[in-house]
Amino acid sequence: MPSERVCGVHMSLRSDVVDQRRSGADEKGKAMADLFNILKVTVGPKKLTARVLVNPGMPLMTSEDVEATARVYYLAPAIAEHMCLGDAGSKFQDCMGHTELAHLLEHLTVEIMNETGLAGGISSGRTRGVMGDDRLFDVEISCPDDALAVGALSSASFMMNWAYLHADQTPPDFPGTVAALASLVGSLRGEAAAGDEAGASPGAAANGAECGAEDFGPIDTEGASVVAHDDVEGAVFGGAAAE
Repeated sequence: MPSERVCGVHMSLRSDVVDQRRSGADEKGKAMADLFNILKVTVGPKKLTARVLVNPGMPLMTSEDVEATARVYYLAPAIAEHMCLGDAGSKFQDCMGHTELAHLLEHLTVEIMNETGLAGGISSGRTRGVMGDDRLFDVEISCPDDALAVGALSSASFMMNWAYLHADQTPPDFPGTVAALASLVGSLRGEAAAGDEAGASPGAAANGAECGAEDFGPIDTEGASVVAHDDVEGAVFGGAAAE
């Protein structure tokens, strides 16, 4: 497994802090029944970087549980069409069947932000391994709104928890999550409620909106279609999943 996919900013964290937090995660990882432990979040002017630990005993690669990976795909099928450079091909579908879970977390986070329509034209992400620990990753999300990025990251982590660990429970409501996050961020920004925006004139909407789906350069969701949820074994999304 490559330690680095895309060159990015390396967020430093003192080794003694990492060791201390990792030790705690080792003791409580299985008890928490969570895929990830987000050790640190660094917020900059235009990006958020999360240091993510894949908890001990949890799968590192999507190919270790293809059915769970398919569940994530069914929640947000547009992730397959995301541009993804430095891996098996030019789209995420080319590597989705055999990539790090932290990389899948990144793309799901970006898609949640994209679906809110509030992320602006630079919604993108990077995932890189931290040298010396194959379970530690820096997930970087480019977004000028830290509340949106944090909310999307938290929601994506919850959804992946369900897909890989709790599939017997009620599936997450992806559209509902997106709507709730958009409402929260909108209220924090002091924007009008969704109903008021729907009644605005087309010209006002065009001038007042911060972004539209067509503005997302790094993401191409055209042609993506929702797949029925009753055939997880039939999902095909590149790489090992097609073999």
